[in-house]
Amino acid sequence: MNTYRIVYKSGGKRLEIAPDGDCRLVEGGLHGFGCTGFDVKIQPYASTNGGYVQTRRFAERELSVTFEIAAFGEKARQIRRKIISMLSPDGGELDVTLDGVERTIDVIPADEQEFVQDTFSDCMEVTLHFAAPAVFFRDRTEKKVQFRDAAPMLTFPMNFMAGAGTVSGMYRTTDTAMAENPGDTECGISAVIRAAGGEVVNPGLKCGDRFIRCPLTLGDGDELVIDTGLRKKSITLNGVRCFTFDRDSTSSVCPPV
Repeated sequence: MNTYRIVYKSGGKRLEIAPDGDCRLVEGGLHGFGCTGFDVKIQPYASTNGGYVQTRRFAERELSVTFEIAAFGEKARQIRRKIISMLSPDGGELDVTLDGVERTIDVIPADEQEFVQDTFSDCMEVTLHFAAPAVFFRDRTEKKVQFRDAAPMLTFPMNFMAGAGTVSGMYRTTDTAMAENPGDTECGISAVIRAAGGEVVNPGLKCGDRFIRCPLTLGDGDELVIDTGLRKKSITLNGVRCFTFDRDSTSSVCPPV
């Protein structure tokens, strides 16, 4: 645990909890940073044994972090005032590094925040409570995939004509790309389709048997964005919402990997 780092960002301010900083975790000071809880409810059948599942989902994630302020006097009071100023219902973001894994999650301060100092000579102990509406942590950086591959141009044995050069290889556009999901659950993608040097007719995405197709034509320079993220599903054309899509399209083309 000597390599942990937790950074809370809110309102343009930054609070870092780390073993080499002024705020340091206490033993058992993390709650809710592993798997979130479940919300499962079963209703009984009226006239037979057993019942049926009424609710089956991940529960809202609740997190708390307890740390001590390893400072005294005016510096400790400044850190306390800074923490209080960052606690807003507008929420913030937690960047977490644990066990060598970096991830982030949007959070909202919840419940009563605790500041405990038994005597003036003791370090102040702080407990912050958060609620995370999105439930799951996400990668700190976006994963990007481009639809192109490298085509080698050299062959052996090589023959050169007098006064002519050669090209070792070139990039070419493809219609297939592999995107890796390193997480524990399925997620959506944001696909950008940009017409360059001509028109694109009926642009779309396909993953296995699932697809999204837009029956329209992109002119040179037009940009179509198809977002399949949870609660973010949308199609925009040059930044404007576009509701032109094939009625047989699948609501999501992004299975877990």
